Amino acid sequence: MAISVKDLIAVPSLKTHLIAGASGLGRSISWAHVCELSEPWLWFGEDELLMTTGLGVPSGAAAQTRYIESLAAVGAAGIAIGEPMHAPRLTDQMLAAADVAGLPLLLTAPEVPFIALARTVAGASVRESQARLAAIERLYDHMRTFSTTEGIGPLLAALSQELHHRLVIVEGAKVQDISGIHDLEKDPFTAELAASVRSATQTKNPTTLIRLRDQSGSLAIALPAPNPATLLAIAEEGRHIDVGLLQHAAAVIAAQRANANAGRERARRLGSSLFARLLDGTIDSTVGVDELIDRSLGSTRLLLAASATEDTTEWADLHHRLDAEGLGHLLLVRANTALILVPAESRAIDAVLSHLPTTSRIGVSEPFDRVSETRSASLQAQWALHQGGQRGGVERLTHFAPTETAVGFLPASLADNERVARRVLGALLTYDEEKHSQLLISLRVFLEENRSWQRAAARLFVHKQTLVYRIERVEQLTGRQLQSTSDVAELWLALQAAMACGLIEI
Repeated sequence: MAISVKDLIAVPSLKTHLIAGASGLGRSISWAHVCELSEPWLWFGEDELLMTTGLGVPSGAAAQTRYIESLAAVGAAGIAIGEPMHAPRLTDQMLAAADVAGLPLLLTAPEVPFIALARTVAGASVRESQARLAAIERLYDHMRTFSTTEGIGPLLAALSQELHHRLVIVEGAKVQDISGIHDLEKDPFTAELAASVRSATQTKNPTTLIRLRDQSGSLAIALPAPNPATLLAIAEEGRHIDVGLLQHAAAVIAAQRANANAGRERARRLGSSLFARLLDGTIDSTVGVDELIDRSLGSTRLLLAASATEDTTEWADLHHRLDAEGLGHLLLVRANTALILVPAESRAIDAVLSHLPTTSRIGVSEPFDRVSETRSASLQAQWALHQGGQRGGVERLTHFAPTETAVGFLPASLADNERVARRVLGALLTYDEEKHSQLLISLRVFLEENRSWQRAAARLFVHKQTLVYRIERVEQLTGRQLQSTSDVAELWLALQAAMACGLIEI
């Protein structure tokens, strides 16, 4: 640790004593050098000790006061004047100014060379530098010791012990320390500091280092993306936070988080591939169960949730957040629909909703426990999502209810829905597939717009006459007339059944 003014004058061989500025005895001295110029503050920096024979010290009381105040303004550690050498009489005003500024004013015996003071300060600085270097090496050694698979808790514990501060990571409404992840509400003191951080970061020019306005002298450092967060350093009583060491600790934590994020991203991609094979039925059931067990999903019933999305990044973030909470899951985004597989427990669905924007809605399937039922669960979840949208309410969560369809008359099972859809719309499905036409979607939009030619044509981005031709072709292929109420009802129910069983996209 750097030597203080008090420690310096306590060395008997230096024969240096204090004559004013006693309140600054605790100042650290980073360096000491001689300057005989009349304005030494132009060349001096913070925590530096000025040594002078007195040639540069002015003689008038006003000039001496300005001399003291100017050196105090640049953060000088103190002034050591050789006694008696070339200094004029030190006025009472000069001594009073030193007391007010808390700038130690020292007198050094004439037989003591200034180099002795400089060597003492330099020696202390070297020892401090060696101690800091050793501490920095230990900080980075912890990064090698604790693997990403152990989580960040052990690393935080080691770094906290090294720095003698409590280290806490604040990310959204969650905090993480050596005890794990928990809500801010469970730690009022940390919550208060986190509020101070948010207030500071909402300024026009936020900084990466924030000094919090509290009695502990706590500091906050922004941790970079991915998963941006804030590192809080809460000082132990009686200890000062070393900003340099804290920044090194923040670099170690950021590197560990980046490595953990890379591992999670790889797990997300592998999980998406597994989810796709489960949905497409291209994986053996035994292999599928084994892989689900590896992801903490094989020993419990499952739920499948669906949500419409155009921003895939928020779902990638969701994976990282759920993984950090230890919640097993699989996630896949297909055609602007996000699908997630989670354990069949309310905590899982609540966790998904808590990490999504408040405008997001999800549909949830019935619980299932067979790999072969994954596709059916996906259709259930998407149908539940569609039902929630049809109702036009503000509810974020809709569960699949086989006895409650959008119109109340559809079959309960997906297989029966497919039979109904193919019986009525089979010719259209075949025609669209062979001709790459859009008769089915045209029929759907036309009916959804209550048979308004103008609105339906605008929504399909086609001319009205084009839509007229398509609807005439639909009537020919299905054998049903859209001027007949019974035929319209049958076509509408068949469309709903086709959506419910996945024959056409919802």
